[in-house]
Amino acid sequence: MTDADRSDRWWLPIAALAATLPVLAVFALVLPPDPAAMLPAFAVALLGFALSLSSPVFRYFDRRFLAAASAWTPSVWYYLMAVTAVAPLVAAAYVYRRNQRVGVPANPFAARRG
Repeated sequence: MTDADRSDRWWLPIAALAATLPVLAVFALVLPPDPAAMLPAFAVALLGFALSLSSPVFRYFDRRFLAAASAWTPSVWYYLMAVTAVAPLVAAAYVYRRNQRVGVPANPFAARRG
């Protein structure tokens, strides 16, 4: 197992994927239906699409980390995050369940110590 495999941060892109749906909903409510004003929403949708397609990689490495660090082994059903239509919902369920079973670091962006 490499240092990258042992990282506990593989869940962060999955959490970002889960956040795309609420962000898009807020943009739909706040932004006018003008094509230029919808560019931020398009950028978030494009990010969600890219994260959805990349989610099997994030999921695989997070599963390896969880196997080494905890007793919880996520179901293979969470690979449905790769299906763009349901990706934010499956990602939200994954992050919620992971938080219940494993928890999250107090500050995931804090610098690591030796």
